[in-house]
Amino acid sequence: MRNTIRRAVIMAGLTVNLIMGSAGVGAAQTQDENRDVWSPFITPMVLNTLIERRPDVQVIDIRKEKYIGDGTIPGAVWMPFSDWRGPSERPGQPPTEAELEAFLGDNGLQLDQPIVIHNHSDHTIQSGRAAIVYWILKSAGAEEIAILNGGFKAWDAEALPLTPEHTRPQPGIVDVTYRYDWWAGPMEIFGVTTRQSNGAILDARLDGQVRRAAETGRPLTSMPMAQYIPASFFSNYLSVERLSERSQDAFRADLRDRGIDFDTGMLISICQTGELSALSWFYASEIVGLSNVRYYPDALQGWQSDGGRMYGMKTSL
Repeated sequence: MRNTIRRAVIMAGLTVNLIMGSAGVGAAQTQDENRDVWSPFITPMVLNTLIERRPDVQVIDIRKEKYIGDGTIPGAVWMPFSDWRGPSERPGQPPTEAELEAFLGDNGLQLDQPIVIHNHSDHTIQSGRAAIVYWILKSAGAEEIAILNGGFKAWDAEALPLTPEHTRPQPGIVDVTYRYDWWAGPMEIFGVTTRQSNGAILDARLDGQVRRAAETGRPLTSMPMAQYIPASFFSNYLSVERLSERSQDAFRADLRDRGIDFDTGMLISICQTGELSALSWFYASEIVGLSNVRYYPDALQGWQSDGGRMYGMKTSL
């Protein structure tokens, strides 16, 4: 994803009503019209207007500490990505319900109020980390959630207001009950890999990883039955020309051409550490609206730690 994506959402428009909070993408709108809509992927200008018009909007800054000196978006609460991750031996492990209740409560975050997540830039990995936080919050019950397109750098490039320090809200009480509609666990993996369940496992690792494997003469390995569909396949649709309903139809046609049944089968998104597969899940689930896409938080790192077997995977560039 590049800077053109920041213009894409304004030009193409994501027409989700503020009250309803749907994940669909609609026809093109003007920038002024976009200021009154809520979508899962918003521009800095839209966020700026939301902050002005909706005092209940909560902004989460997940950047590393080294970037904080650049300034902060007004009202943002600093909750670095590392605090959303599991232990070092299993970083993809989501927080437990009790852990997430304490974390959100300590930072004054409320799940029944709109939340916007931002990282530092539009780099694929950074966008994927924002998608992981989005996935956790959605699973915890938040309904109005969005990722800031382009992150802090896009906000700064628009010369929008900055403050030197983050907001520190009063701690509160948060109740978390996870929904598992968007999760894939060992049982779902087992069902698909043994063909007891209809579905597909989509490996979202980047083309560069495939090239490096080819250069060393060692085949890229993955879970049994995994199909290689890199995160770029999903993120490439986030462009000026590809945010329309027609482009979503083209995306579905692309999946069908690859032999993927998204109407009746479960699609499980995986990668090595979770960021790329989260970004793929975000586009397919939250932008296109496919209801049967699951994210595997443990990723291949956790799969291998549990002794999961790896097999050579057919790839093509």
